[in-house]
Amino acid sequence: MSEKMSESFFEKCGEKVLQVIESLGTGFDFLGDITVSFGHLISGKSYFRWNDFMLLVKRCGVDTLLLVSLISLLVGMILAFVGSIQLKMFGAQIFISNIVGIAMVRVLSAVMTGIIMSGRIGASFAAELGMMQTNEEIDALKTLGVSPVEFLVIPRVLAVVIMMPILTIYADLMGILGGYLISVGMLHLNPVEYLNHTQEAVKLSYVWVGLIHSLVFGAIISVAGCLRGIRCERNATGVGIATTSAVVTGITGIVIATAIITFICQVLGV
Repeated sequence: MSEKMSESFFEKCGEKVLQVIESLGTGFDFLGDITVSFGHLISGKSYFRWNDFMLLVKRCGVDTLLLVSLISLLVGMILAFVGSIQLKMFGAQIFISNIVGIAMVRVLSAVMTGIIMSGRIGASFAAELGMMQTNEEIDALKTLGVSPVEFLVIPRVLAVVIMMPILTIYADLMGILGGYLISVGMLHLNPVEYLNHTQEAVKLSYVWVGLIHSLVFGAIISVAGCLRGIRCERNATGVGIATTSAVVTGITGIVIATAIITFICQVLGV
């Protein structure tokens, strides 16, 4: 009995490993298709509709603005609260501005914005393309000689990659505002001194690190959503699985990319 159980366990582990290898191969193939399609876009030979692109930019930017504002403001407030607990012991509450400013600008704004975009935009991309796959619309595009990657994927990738840095800078400001409201309104710090400390603490290099995070996150979210949508099974269950997988893949990719970029910045001394 135990031998059968051990065999089934190892068989399941082997199947999972094979699935991961197959997924990696599919992902690299998809990245290759996207690279070729970008080359066609630059050379002016791609099927690219600017009206669809502008609608996607609106969806990724304006429609997400309220949620990004709320989350970033609250994260800034939470950082100020948590920082004040320890800094009060040393009478150094003014350094809350350093904690909030550096944390938000360097990584937290990009990470929180990326998670929001993964749950909202990445999932919607997977659901839309999954329904197109189920209704055989993508097959119809191929029959007409139109590349689905050029027509459907490239506008989505560009929209997310362009809007992520803009939303990240906005999230930086909202996070600093949240820390400012708590520090001035509840901890009774000098507002001018708080802003001066923030300006001294937040270096331009930190802003660039945050923007690099946002660009990488935008690529991960959009590619994950489109890949799961195009490769989904042609049934309702497949669309649901693709939507869930897009969110999980996007958030996992964000965490892994954050660790890698942080390590690289540490090595480079940025």
